[in-house]
Amino acid sequence: MNERIRSGRVERGEVDDAVTATGSDGLPIGRGDVIQTRKNDGTLGVANRQQWFVQHVTDDGTVYARETSNGRTNPRTVALPAEYVAEHAHLSYAATAYGVQGATVTASHTMLSEATSAAGVYVGMTRGREQNRLHVVAEDIADARAQFIDAMERDSADRGLDHATVQAVEAVRGIIKNGPVRLVTEELARLDHEAEQAERQAERWEQIAAGLDTQRAEHRAEDDESADVLRRAEDAAARVRVGVAGPLTEQAEHDGAAYLATIGTEAAASARLATAGRFGRRKARAEHHAATEQVAAARASLRATWDELPRTPESLSAWAAQAAERRAESDPRVTDANRAVETAHVERTATQRRHTQERLALLASELGADEAWRDQFGMRLVNPHRNAHEAHATAALARAEAEELRNLPIGDAARRIEAKRAEQEQTQQRAAQRARELEPFERDTPRTGPARDRPARSL
Repeated sequence: MNERIRSGRVERGEVDDAVTATGSDGLPIGRGDVIQTRKNDGTLGVANRQQWFVQHVTDDGTVYARETSNGRTNPRTVALPAEYVAEHAHLSYAATAYGVQGATVTASHTMLSEATSAAGVYVGMTRGREQNRLHVVAEDIADARAQFIDAMERDSADRGLDHATVQAVEAVRGIIKNGPVRLVTEELARLDHEAEQAERQAERWEQIAAGLDTQRAEHRAEDDESADVLRRAEDAAARVRVGVAGPLTEQAEHDGAAYLATIGTEAAASARLATAGRFGRRKARAEHHAATEQVAAARASLRATWDELPRTPESLSAWAAQAAERRAESDPRVTDANRAVETAHVERTATQRRHTQERLALLASELGADEAWRDQFGMRLVNPHRNAHEAHATAALARAEAEELRNLPIGDAARRIEAKRAEQEQTQQRAAQRARELEPFERDTPRTGPARDRPARSL
């Protein structure tokens, strides 16, 4: 069978037959062939019954091959010397039932022969995830049925004719009705379907995660850019404000000092008027009047220019800085700079609002509007990376359970399935009983009001 399959692959151009090595079965091995190693060798990195895809064969017979299936992201590649290939490697398109125990493939084809036993039929007919076919070379349906029954009566353990007969009857009954073979086959199909469905879900979540990650990166880049624009606008406005306010501060401090000086002059004139004698009163009164008018003029001028007046010499510097800052705000240069800051603020807010809408739209397109709004309001945050990881874990668990069943004898596998179902049924019964016990409490408990006001009940 290996030779026939290889010949067909050579004719279709799938296998290179120009440069080959010779395997332990005497058949040629070329690029594109699937082979199996039959001896553990740690130095080469190969194990017994491990399958490999041939990538290249050198002129000296060295075979370079890659693992066909190992669960790794990057399969290993090994170099098999010609001597190892000749003694411990051969084509692996077909194998005995014993050789495929534990294997899982898309489709399984089992050939019935005079050496096939009931265990061999079971192994072969439970390897495929999607399809399992039994091929019988017979003259007609009656002959095929007879060959099948003969095979099911064979037992490699040789526990006696009566035991073999009972086992064969059970196996045949299981295949056609509700026996152990049927039970195990259906459970394997269920587990394979569960694993495939979980893998599809994981792939879907990974696609969603990739889309969200890409959008998040784009949004982060835009957000950083808008933040940088705003920061540059604010820095520029601050520099303009300092440039405008500096000279104004100096002017305000000068004007304020002059005003405070007139206040001092008026106070001195008032003091002289109060102490002047009869002959000096007219002069003192004239000086006081002039000083008062000078203060009034300085006060009016200062208010017109700076709005407010300094109170004391000690507060002059702080007053000058505040007055200059107020005056600077009306300067066209500062006004333009402030307008640029406001524009940057508006654009940043618009960008953030658009990001929120785009994320909501992406979530709605991938998960539906309800899930999108739940995520939007923090009711249930979407975490596609975690969901993909959980789906992969579910698939791995289902495949591992299926693998364990395939490695068990049919009877042990059936008993294990029945025990698990019984345990699940008991769990469901306990949950239902628990729900019935809680039902009166839930019915009597008020739906509103603080939790502390609800009646307590010991369960």
